[in-house]
Amino acid sequence: MKAYFLLPFFVFFSWALFAQESEVKPEKRKKQATLSEEDDAGVQYKKVLTFGILAHSNGFGANYRWGKHLTGLKKRMYEMEFVNMKHPKEYKVYNPSRENAKGYIFGKLNSVFIFRPSIGTQRVITRKAEDGGVELRFNYFIGASIAFLKPVYLEITYKLPDGMEEHRTEKYNPEEHFTYNIYGKAHPLKGIEETKILPGGVAKFGLSFEYGKTPKKVRSLEAGVSLDVYYKNVPIMAYFESGGYPDPNNMYFLSLYLNINYGKRW
Repeated sequence: MKAYFLLPFFVFFSWALFAQESEVKPEKRKKQATLSEEDDAGVQYKKVLTFGILAHSNGFGANYRWGKHLTGLKKRMYEMEFVNMKHPKEYKVYNPSRENAKGYIFGKLNSVFIFRPSIGTQRVITRKAEDGGVELRFNYFIGASIAFLKPVYLEITYKLPDGMEEHRTEKYNPEEHFTYNIYGKAHPLKGIEETKILPGGVAKFGLSFEYGKTPKKVRSLEAGVSLDVYYKNVPIMAYFESGGYPDPNNMYFLSLYLNINYGKRW
């Protein structure tokens, strides 16, 4: 009896709910049906753009990448990267006989900066779960490695006829400048107009771990190895032929790197 008594109220409530749902405007329905940015993990984006900073075993640098999907798991990537390159034998010294002497790298001929325009491929190994997690990818690049060699200038101490001393800025010459007359390093931009270019090639391979939660934003950490090769030794350190020592410079640089990338996809 109680069930029969409640039946009219149930019918009336259902009819009222249906009528209210029918009055919802089409614009509102469309908005409710649209996935939010946090829920669109299944959307296939076409392009990606990132900016990154990196540390490698021979210095630091930055890169800029953009790419487009070839398939759901594969992207064609383009990269422009700029890094400095140090020699393993570089170490800073000071002239102990000079008060307030400036630090400098003894034996360093040129400061080297490398510009790498390259093209590559990125593939997904494991996808990120819809509710978060990490997506694992591998990528490889090949391209040009253009080395810019800026000569090192030093402040050299000279004794004047009256017994006084003065400092003169000169390009480092291993045959004339020694630890006793070098006061320190000159301004970093001194000699930039004398910069020379040495062309070469680069190859890179890395593993990328994307940890960002928002699909449209890229947050990733990448670790890998790069190899720069040139047609002759890159003259970073002085070579003393008369000393019987081998040339300390090489025609290639093998570096391990760690890169942090930020960007967007659309």
